[in-house]
Amino acid sequence: MPEMMNTVAKRGPIASRYLSRIWLAVLLVVAPVFAAGAADTVVQEKDLRYFMFIGEPSAAAWKFLMENPEDRQSEVAGAFKALGGEVLSYFFGLGDGKNYITVTIPNDNELIQAIYLMRLPSGMLNSYEVIELMPSEQMSEALKRSKQLIESDTTIDN
Repeated sequence: MPEMMNTVAKRGPIASRYLSRIWLAVLLVVAPVFAAGAADTVVQEKDLRYFMFIGEPSAAAWKFLMENPEDRQSEVAGAFKALGGEVLSYFFGLGDGKNYITVTIPNDNELIQAIYLMRLPSGMLNSYEVIELMPSEQMSEALKRSKQLIESDTTIDN
């Protein structure tokens, strides 16, 4: 831990502040999960939900990223793994400056909302959006159900 703090101190005040915020956010989200015994729980595939996080970094975030260029995917993947999820992809959009991260997260609304909320007060994002995704096979089933609902709806002409 002291080595990590020395590394952070060498990166300057913005990096120290940013990394301190990340560390605090991870502790606030991950610690209660581990305390509840979630680390010992095996998450079933059906208990996972898919999400895309879309973030637009602020000027301060871009400055930090440029001063500390490194692949952030493994860092983010470790945090999601500790929560019982998985990072499926981590991309930056060309020409729009946003990052796009697709993940699986355990089916726990409070955890999902906590993950979303932890980024809002950081000041490192100009905009932030989370979209729940549906696998293609589920969409096929939704289309079939929709057709059945339309056929049984007596309020419209079929």
